[in-house]
Amino acid sequence: MRVLIIRHADPEYFGDTLTELGRKEASALAERLERGIEGRPSRLYTSPLGRARATAAATEQRLGLVAEVEDWTRELSHWPRLGEAGGGDARPGEGGMALWDLPPGDVRGRAAEPPMSHATQWARVPQLEAIRSQFDEICAESDKFLARHGFVREDGQYRILTPNREIIAVFCHGGFGLTWLAHLLDMPLPMVWSSFWLPPSSVTTVLFEERGVDFATPRVIGMGDIGHLYQANLSIPMSRYEKPNVYGAQRRPSGIKANFW
Repeated sequence: MRVLIIRHADPEYFGDTLTELGRKEASALAERLERGIEGRPSRLYTSPLGRARATAAATEQRLGLVAEVEDWTRELSHWPRLGEAGGGDARPGEGGMALWDLPPGDVRGRAAEPPMSHATQWARVPQLEAIRSQFDEICAESDKFLARHGFVREDGQYRILTPNREIIAVFCHGGFGLTWLAHLLDMPLPMVWSSFWLPPSSVTTVLFEERGVDFATPRVIGMGDIGHLYQANLSIPMSRYEKPNVYGAQRRPSGIKANFW
């Protein structure tokens, strides 16, 4: 099985929809999925938020499928913010700093300490404790979702109850997508947050790799891919919501907090 984690296209956060360019991105994405060069999705799921649903709508039309709404995949904008990092009262995605915008130096610059793990991340990054129970809820919902597709989580792997070659597409969000990946890959949240970025309309492909008859292990075989944008002669847009902050006044795409070049 493959799971496609798709971030919504370029957002218009006020009104929770897509920009004009975002609609072009969603159309290019839909064409990519319809062509099925990497395989064609047989099931579509979407966050309940407008920008994700608007992105999914173009693919629904192309594939003749209806996306099922999964409430647990909504963006994590209700999580604590990093106002002290320059975000002030602005919401994440609207110039503010989200919890997943933790400065990489706060996560990695500790050579004298052992590598971070799931068990140690809560003490190493104190800000995480406030969302620990909410992260556990996401993990539980993820496990129920995948169990419905025949894969039951056991100790970081997934027992194969119903072998299949399905491709399922989940239209969601940048912060949520990285957080979900941390669970799927059994990696510490801060390491995933500070190491990866999901561009608008990007496709991250998670293969449930079967190296035996009983278990599958999630493996990322494509990360934040935007080949459909280049195919359509589109570039990653600079976001008007990414405002000047303590890292500088550079123009940058949605979700990037410092330099992009």
